[in-house]
Amino acid sequence: MKKNKILDKIMEIANAMGQNKYLSSVSGGLMGTLPILMMGSVALLLAVLPIKPYTDLIAAIGLQPMLRTASRVTTNLIALYASFTIAYRLADKNSVLPLPPALLGVFCFFVTTPMAMVETDASVAYYLDSNWMGAKGLFAAIIAALLSCKLYCFLFEKKITIKMPDSVESIVASSFASLVPAIITAITFTLVSWIFTFTPWGSFTECIYTLVSLPLSNMTDSIWCLVILVLVQQILWFLGISGSLVIMPFIASLYLPLDMANMEAAAAGAVNSELPNIVGKAFYNCFAGIGGTGGTLSLCILLILFAKSKKNKLMGQMTTLPGVFCINEPVVYGYPMVLNPVMFIPFMLTPIVQILVAYIAIASGLFPRLMGTQITFGFPVGIQGIIAGGWQIALLQILLLALGVIIYYPFFRISEKIALADEQKGDAA
Repeated sequence: MKKNKILDKIMEIANAMGQNKYLSSVSGGLMGTLPILMMGSVALLLAVLPIKPYTDLIAAIGLQPMLRTASRVTTNLIALYASFTIAYRLADKNSVLPLPPALLGVFCFFVTTPMAMVETDASVAYYLDSNWMGAKGLFAAIIAALLSCKLYCFLFEKKITIKMPDSVESIVASSFASLVPAIITAITFTLVSWIFTFTPWGSFTECIYTLVSLPLSNMTDSIWCLVILVLVQQILWFLGISGSLVIMPFIASLYLPLDMANMEAAAAGAVNSELPNIVGKAFYNCFAGIGGTGGTLSLCILLILFAKSKKNKLMGQMTTLPGVFCINEPVVYGYPMVLNPVMFIPFMLTPIVQILVAYIAIASGLFPRLMGTQITFGFPVGIQGIIAGGWQIALLQILLLALGVIIYYPFFRISEKIALADEQKGDAA
C-alpha cells in the first residue's frame, strides 16, 4: 500500500511537470527555433567542411562568407528568436492572441539587454551587441519572455484593455485591446532596465548571465548532471510516463546554450579540439539512448536475430525499423519495458553507459567533439551521427549500439525463456 502511494506521488509530480505551461512553453518555444537552428547548422557545416579543394572553391567564388553570415544570423541570434517563440507559446496556452505578447517578448528582451556604443568625432552610435543575442543571453531571453507574457496575459484577463464597439472589425478591435497591456508591460520592463543600471551588473541580462547562466553552464558541463537527468527520464518511462517530455524543458534550456557556444566557436574558426563543450543537446540526442529511450534498438536487434518465441519474433519484426528512426514506443509499451522487472536494469543502465562511454571517448580525443548541429527527431541512427559530427560520430553510435546489445543480452535470454514457457503452457492448454 505504501509502495503504491509513493508511485502515485511520483506519477502525480511527473504529470504536473509535464503539464506545467511555463516549462512546456520554454520547451516548445526552443523547439520552435529548430528550423532556424538547422538552417544555421547546415550553413556552418558547409562553410567549415574539412575538405581543402571544397573550401578553396567556396572561398574563391565568395560563397564562404555568405555561409558564415547565414550561421551568424541564425545560431548566433538564438536568444532573439527564443524570446519571440517562448512568449508566443505561453500566450497561446493562456488563450490570448499570441502575436502581440510574442513581439512584446522581443522588446522586453531588447530593452533589458545592454547596448554597445561607438563614439566618433561627429556622433555617438548605439547598437545591440550580438554577443548577448546568442547563447550568452538565452536565459535572460527566456525569463524576459515568460515574465512579460505573464504580465500581459494577467492584464488582458483582468480586462485592462480598450473595448471597441461590436461594429469594429475584429482585427482592429484585437489590436486596440492589446494596446494597454502592451504599454504597461513595456513601461514596466523599461523601469526594470533602468533600475538595473544602478546594480553592479549594469543590466538585467548581465545579472541573469552572472547569477544564473554561468553557474548552470558550469554545472551542466559536467557529464554527471546529464547522467542524473537521463536516470530520471528512464525511471519515469519505466513507470509508464513519457520521461522525455518531462525532462525536455531542462535539456533544451540547459544544454542548447552549450551547443550554441560550440557553433559560435566553430564559426569563429576554432578547430574541433578548441570547441568549449563536450556535452550539449546534440550529445544528448546522439548518445542518450540510441534508437530511442533506454537504447532499445539494441534489444530490437536481439529480438530480430535471436528470438525463438513467436511473440518476441513478431515484436522484433515490428519494432526494429521504427527503432532505427528513434521511434521506440512500440517496444516500450508492447514488449513491454514499462513495469517489467526483468528489463529494469538494462533499461536504466544502457543509456547511462552509452553517454559515459561516449563522453570518455570524446574527452580522450579518440573521437571529435560535436559542433552542436541541431537535428530534427526521426533521423536514422548513423545518419544522425554523420550530421552531428561526421563519420567518426556515426561509428561511435554503432559501437555503442553493439555495447547496448551486450548489456541487454543476458536479460533478453531470461525474458525469452519466460516467453517460451508461457507459449508452451498455452499450447498444452
